[in-house]
Order: sequence, then C-alpha cells, then structure tokens
Amino acid sequence: MKRRILMVLSLALMLQSCLVKSLQPFYKKENLKFNRAFIGNWVDQKKGIWTVTSIEDKFKKNEDDGIKLSEEDLKARENYKKGYVITYIKNKKEAEFIGMPFLVGNQFFIDFTPISFEEEDINSLAAQHLLKTHSVAKMDIREGKIVLSWLSESRVEELLDSGQLRLKHENMGIEETLLLTASSEQLYKFLKKYLSLKLEDKWKASDILTLSKADEKP
Repeated sequence: MKRRILMVLSLALMLQSCLVKSLQPFYKKENLKFNRAFIGNWVDQKKGIWTVTSIEDKFKKNEDDGIKLSEEDLKARENYKKGYVITYIKNKKEAEFIGMPFLVGNQFFIDFTPISFEEEDINSLAAQHLLKTHSVAKMDIREGKIVLSWLSESRVEELLDSGQLRLKHENMGIEETLLLTASSEQLYKFLKKYLSLKLEDKWKASDILTLSKADEKP
C-alpha cells in the first residue's frame, strides 16, 4: 500500500531541467495577492492533470460540514489564507502543493511548496533526510490559459558564476544541487531585478507549462 509522506519534491518531475529551489519563500506577505483565475481543473501540454482550489474555500467547507478547526488549523489558515492547494497527477503519480500567489510589480508569481506525494519505495529513515523547499514560477494568463514559467537552476547559476547576481546560496549534496539560502526579502528583490534584466531565454522553453481547462485540448 502506498504511503503519503512529507518531503521536498522538485517540479523537475514535470519539466525537463532542474528548477531553482530555496529554503525560504520567494514572497513577502505584504505582496501576496489572490488570483481566482487559477482555480479550476487543468491539463498541461505534457498531459499532467492539475486541480487547483482555494485554501480558504477548503477551510470554509470544513466549517460548513461541522468540522472543528484545531489551533494548528487556525494558524495554517491565517498563514495561507491567500493561497491554493494544488494537486498534480502525472503518470498516475500524485503530488500536492501549497501555492502562494504574489505580485512583483504587476507580474504574478506563484511560490510552490510540496505538501505530500505518494511513493512506494522510500523508507522512513530516508524520509527523515528530506526537506520541503520552495520553487517559483511566473504566472501569465493568455486567452483563458495559464502559463507557468519556472525559474531555471542553470540560468541562475550562470548569473552567479558571471557575477551578475549576488545571492546567498549553497551547492548541496553529492550532485551539488543549487539551493538558495537568502531571506525572503532578498529573494523578492532578486525576482524584481530578474524581471528587469535583458537576457535571452530568460524563461527556458523546457521550464514552461501551459495549462488549458480540462475540457479543452492543451
């Protein structure tokens, strides 16, 4: 029987390349901005299935059903009331994320944090070594479709190596995976700067997913 566990889950399972991961959220609370356009059932061009619901709507439904919220629930509701619960299914494997929408200027971004996923093989000791990290995607709405453009690890590494970017980070583990360790305020400033940079292929095609309504063709 499959066990549902908490762990870091890179969205690389959806995409072809590695995504930038951070210990801290990419947003500041004062810049959170809920966007109901993302709510719904979606299919991406790689046949991934998405279900996006409002966290606040979920809490309200529980209250309507007579479910009493614990202190932990109330704290989570306050912290994530402007966010989404995002369920993603690919190749019959399901993962669940908290998505926090925020604005950098007039541009929407979504900060993704994994909640859980289903895995048969990982054991409890291995699970204890895994962390929940954050990734970030630029969100655009085009003709009723949602376009998510993730920040690529290779793109950020190029900027770090060239000195165009100074941001606290570490190369973690055997594979020396890039992990940003800067504060949320510094990460937010970085996104603002990144939007203004004149770079070719700022958003790599392999890191872009286009979501269409589930009753439409992606």
